[in-house]
Amino acid sequence: MSLQLDREVVTHHALVVDANPTSRSVLLQNLRSFGFQSVKQANRIIDARDMLEHRKYDVVVCDYHFDNGDESGQDLLEELRREQMLPYSTVFVMVTAEATYAKVAEAAESALDSYLVKPFSASTLFERVKEARQRKRMLKDIFEALEAKDFELAAKLCLERFEHKQMYWLYAARIGAEILLTLKRNAEARRLYDAVIAAKTVPWAKLGVARA
Repeated sequence: MSLQLDREVVTHHALVVDANPTSRSVLLQNLRSFGFQSVKQANRIIDARDMLEHRKYDVVVCDYHFDNGDESGQDLLEELRREQMLPYSTVFVMVTAEATYAKVAEAAESALDSYLVKPFSASTLFERVKEARQRKRMLKDIFEALEAKDFELAAKLCLERFEHKQMYWLYAARIGAEILLTLKRNAEARRLYDAVIAAKTVPWAKLGVARA
C-alpha cells in the first residue's frame, strides 16, 4: 500500500509509541507508506515523554495499554496536555484493544484526534490520520490563538464556527466549551454542551454538562 497523505507529509515527523515490537513495526511501515520520511518509535511511556519534550511531532500514534509500566497512553496524553508539551497542531491517535464505552468516553474527554480499536487495517489508519490532519488545517486559526494563549479569541472563533455550523463545528464546540470552562465561564460552557447534545448526542458533551 502506498497512499500519500498530502504534500507536506514528507517534511513532517511521526512518532509510534507501542510496547509490542510487532505492532510497532507494522505502524512504522504504515506511516512510512503514507509519506512520512521521519518516523521514530518508543516502547515505553517514559521514552515517549522524553522524545516529545525535545521535538515537535506532527503525528503521534500511541497504544493505550503498556505491560511494562503503570502508566497508559491516556496518562501520557493527559500529562502532555497539562504540561503544554503537545502542540495543538499535533495529531494524537490512540490505539487500543479495549473497545469499551468507558475507554471511548475517557479518550473523548481528552479531545483525542482519533481513536482506533485493534485490529484495524492500514487503510483505516490512513483515513483517520488524513481526516485529523485536514481538521487541524481547517481549524488552524483556533489552534494558533490557543498557542498564543489568546483564549478569548480562541473561544470566539469556536463559537462562531459552531453557530454557523461550519465544517467541524462539533469539534470546534468541544474545544470552545473546554476554553470557556478554563475561563470560568461555566454557564456559557454548559449552554454550548447542551446545544451539542440537542444537535447530536456524543459522550463528551454529556460528560461536559456534568463538569460545567
